[in-house]
Amino acid sequence: MSSTSVLSSISIPEGGYGQGCGTGIKRQRESFPSSPDPLPIDVQEEIDCLYEFVPEVSEHFIVLNKIGEGTFSSVFLAKLKKYPDVEEKFALKHIIPTSHPSRIEGELRCLQEIGGCDNVMGVELCLRNRDHVVIVMPYFPHEKFQNYVMNMSTAEVKNYMKNLLLSLQRVHQFDIIHRDVKPSNFLYNRQTKQYALVDFGLAHKAPVLLKSDNAGGEKTDEKTCSRQPLSPTKDSNKVITSKSESLSSKEISNKNGRLGSRENKVTPQIKKWSANHKPYTPPTPNMDSIAFTKNVKSPRRYLLAKRALMVKDKEVTSQSRVSSSSAMTTNTCHCHGQPMICSICTSRSNQTAPRAGTPGFRSPEVLMKYPDQTTAVDIWSAGVIFMSLLSGRYPFFRANDDVTALAQIISIFGSEEVKTASKSFGKILVCNPPTSALNLQTLCNKLRSVAPSRSSKHQRIDISQNKENSKDWENISSNAFNLLFKLLDLNPKTRITAEMALKHPYFHSS
Repeated sequence: MSSTSVLSSISIPEGGYGQGCGTGIKRQRESFPSSPDPLPIDVQEEIDCLYEFVPEVSEHFIVLNKIGEGTFSSVFLAKLKKYPDVEEKFALKHIIPTSHPSRIEGELRCLQEIGGCDNVMGVELCLRNRDHVVIVMPYFPHEKFQNYVMNMSTAEVKNYMKNLLLSLQRVHQFDIIHRDVKPSNFLYNRQTKQYALVDFGLAHKAPVLLKSDNAGGEKTDEKTCSRQPLSPTKDSNKVITSKSESLSSKEISNKNGRLGSRENKVTPQIKKWSANHKPYTPPTPNMDSIAFTKNVKSPRRYLLAKRALMVKDKEVTSQSRVSSSSAMTTNTCHCHGQPMICSICTSRSNQTAPRAGTPGFRSPEVLMKYPDQTTAVDIWSAGVIFMSLLSGRYPFFRANDDVTALAQIISIFGSEEVKTASKSFGKILVCNPPTSALNLQTLCNKLRSVAPSRSSKHQRIDISQNKENSKDWENISSNAFNLLFKLLDLNPKTRITAEMALKHPYFHSS
């Protein structure tokens, strides 16, 4: 879920919801045009609420209209109150009080430290009263993406993508993931040829808490530290084996105080892992304890009992090795690699990974909950925008859930290609029936050739201008599709960066 774009009467994606000022009622996102006509009653009420929540707004600004609404904020158009002759207008982003302070701080830091150059929007002022925060930014007039996507020439598309990548290069230089790159957050004024990347409400530092230091100073994957893995890994099996091997009777007698903590850590993992295996029996407690020596006073009986326990411990260790090695062979429970989910898997806690973003623009690693996400997720989103420009289709992907979104990606890039990419970030994908990859250039050219006759009623397409551009599009350079393929690399580790993309031959050829 993303907050609203901050600067103008943007096209808000369908299916989103926003919270009204003081009403607590969710309703569909809307875009309100600015006009001298009387404002709707509900809009006027929200403006009055804004004045009440943040009195400083009424001291400095005259709010003219509401120009956007999202899940976490509402955006208003305003002008200076004490300087009526100044024509400059501003966008006032009122963030709902339920937003976490750290998220608000992060957005402000991005606007203040990154914004103001390279097509990244900056901030003019920030007002706060109790839980209400208003971010004041320059107003950026622009058109809706769907109104010009079919009318753009190849040169205009090239300039659009160059400026988009320039803004992402700027953001990524600060090791920040924008996380919500989409046309409604990259504003374009076709008259002035100006651009602005907005809405840092979901932005955060990269990488996303990937590693943590253990006691030995070595880097340990967070997946093994804070949550159960999807399936028993090699490392988890080694833990069970090493515990039984290292806890000999002699060590037990010397580490009486640490025994309980070791057993508590190992036992829960075994309960989940050994549904179809013989349970692992922890070693017998300390034989040198006072209670044991009182019951076994004879030194001979003590030694015999100790020897018997050592033999038993070896048997348990060997059993653990057998079950551990068999588990390492399959590397998981019996549903591994099958189109099914067993009770062991469903009993595990859900895997946590960053999933914020707009449906249709999420990368494969986000859809498959890969935790080690980088700025490559923004590059994928830029690639989806580029594919819309080359094909004349917007939105290109439309899915209600992550599984459907992943299926749409597979239908274009091929099942085997997606499987291979998923293995690179530790995921195993089962897909049936297999699907072959499509040629991106053939796909985009075919879609663009039929797009005008299938355009929606919301798209205002100039047919005459489109005919003039048709010959231009027939001779589009193959470098464009080469760049598209690199932007939409399924493997985030090999996906092109914004800096590298700006050096691509596509931007340096006529």
